[in-house]
Amino acid sequence: MKITLVQSRGIINDPKNNFFKARMRINNVDSDVFVFPEMFCSGLTKDRTEMKAEKLMDDVLTSVAKLSQAKGSTVICGCPIIKDDGLRNSAVVVDGYDLKEYDKIVMDAGGVFDDSEIFTPGSSPMIVDRQGLRMGLTVGADLSEDALVRRYAEDGADMIVCISALTDPQMDRFILIAMAAAAKYSMPIMLCNMAGPDPGVVMAGRSAYINAAGEIVEKCTSGSDVREIRIDVDELKANTAARKIPGTTVIGDGSVYAVKAVEPDPSAVDKCPLFG
Repeated sequence: MKITLVQSRGIINDPKNNFFKARMRINNVDSDVFVFPEMFCSGLTKDRTEMKAEKLMDDVLTSVAKLSQAKGSTVICGCPIIKDDGLRNSAVVVDGYDLKEYDKIVMDAGGVFDDSEIFTPGSSPMIVDRQGLRMGLTVGADLSEDALVRRYAEDGADMIVCISALTDPQMDRFILIAMAAAAKYSMPIMLCNMAGPDPGVVMAGRSAYINAAGEIVEKCTSGSDVREIRIDVDELKANTAARKIPGTTVIGDGSVYAVKAVEPDPSAVDKCPLFG
């Protein structure tokens, strides 16, 4: 199976252009799955008016669905989604005319902006099964939540796909988190991070595929746009079947021991008979 990472940035205030960018990448590559970064459809902004969330279904997602149907490819892309209880930062799975959303669970105050000021968090994991390959979805800081990664490992995900929008310093830390999580749960992780400048900030790119040993086996630069990664589904499923999930540590009730200030007593120490 071939998965193509498209670490392009979405353009703020221009969702139709974002579809045209997606169409150009999808039309020029034959791939089973295309993965675009966090908030690709709207561009990376905390201004709800600039997101144009009300128009993204008509201007981007419906057109991507037609493209997915024509190509026979699944598309995973970041998109703000309006729901009854608020705005969600979602990874939308477009499979032909079927659309499903995974909503980001962990709001990140240390990201490019504070998610919690804008988005309502989700609560439900999602595994995408594409012809037997089971991919657990995460968005940005979700990957740092050990309980979520463990859940995917326990539920038999063959790998995790994480879409993000991070700067260079943030990506330095994020890659280490991904490597540690992959090694801990013997579960490959694919990162698709936005690349390029947005107003006031530059996204790092540097998307990567990390194997079950926690090693980077494929990576992009900050400037590269598309990376095709071939996945041996049988090999990944064999790894999943052999996976040993580490146990959780049980920690009992804590205690506090207050040390006292001891007055020095030189006579309490025996002196050396030769040197005093």
